[in-house]
Amino acid sequence: MRVQFSVDDMQWNKLEELSKKAGYPDVPSYCKDVVLEDRTYGNLWKTVVDKISRMEKDTVFALRDLIDTPPANLGVKLFEHQKTLGIQVQKKDSLKTNTFKKL
Repeated sequence: MRVQFSVDDMQWNKLEELSKKAGYPDVPSYCKDVVLEDRTYGNLWKTVVDKISRMEKDTVFALRDLIDTPPANLGVKLFEHQKTLGIQVQKKDSLKTNTFKKL
């Protein structure tokens, strides 16, 4: 099922600010958790960011090494935020999952 709503530029900027302040990687995941009163996605993202920030340089990892059974869209966010997180895609592993290297 899909839920959509429209916002103007000012509202979008406010949503971006709120999502970043709450530690979310994007506005849609922030909105979903707020509306459902469930902060699970935000907590998962915070865990990923924290673990990456504590990693040694040149550590190679997959998302599943950071959190158990991650949702697929969290992997997409990890891929999209490589530069911000200081990581780089290395290659696909035997499970066809991206592995990353801490820069």
